[in-house]
Amino acid sequence: MASRSWLLSAFDPFLNRPANHSMQVLDVIQKLNHDPALKIYTVLLPTEYDRCEGVLLAEIAKLDAQGVQLAGVLSIGEGREDFVIETQANNLDHSAQEDNVGIVRTQQKIFQNRDDILKMDFPVDRFKIQKSLNPGFFVCNHLCARMMVAREKDPTLPVFGFVHVPRHDLTHKFSTEDCARSILAGL
Repeated sequence: MASRSWLLSAFDPFLNRPANHSMQVLDVIQKLNHDPALKIYTVLLPTEYDRCEGVLLAEIAKLDAQGVQLAGVLSIGEGREDFVIETQANNLDHSAQEDNVGIVRTQQKIFQNRDDILKMDFPVDRFKIQKSLNPGFFVCNHLCARMMVAREKDPTLPVFGFVHVPRHDLTHKFSTEDCARSILAGL
C-alpha cells in the first residue's frame, strides 16, 4: 500500500483562553492514527493575521526540502458550536476580536482585485463533515483566503482545506474524539 503524508495545523490559544480546541483535536488525531500508510506532520499556527500563512508556508517548504510529498494540508481551527469543513473563504477581514498581537480588522478586504468569495478546491466530499459556506471573518478565514491565492500563484503547493471544530465550552454535540475520528477518516 502506498503511503500518504498530510500536514495538519492547529492554532494557538486566543482571547486569553488557556487552550484552543483545535490543538486538542490534533493531539487526538495523532494518538488515533494507527495506519502505517498515513504519515501525519503537524504545525502550530499563531492566531495572528500577519503570521499564520507564513508559518504554514514555511512548514510546507521545510517538508518539501526533506523530500516529503504531501497529499494535502488541512488546517483545524476553533469555531463556535458546529463541526464543519469550509468550502470557500470570504475576501474580507471583519471581526471586533483582537488577534494575539492586538490587531483588529474590520471591513478590510484581504485582496483588492479579487471576488468577495474565494472557492476552495479541497476534496471536501472525502470527509463526512457538514459543509460550510461561511468560515467567518477572523484569522481562520484570513488563512483560507490567503492559501487559496497562494495556490493560484504556485500550483505546486498541496491542496489546502480547513475544518472548524466547536469550542469545547460551547457545545457537547461533538466530542474531541468525534471530531478527530471524522477528520482522520477523510485523510
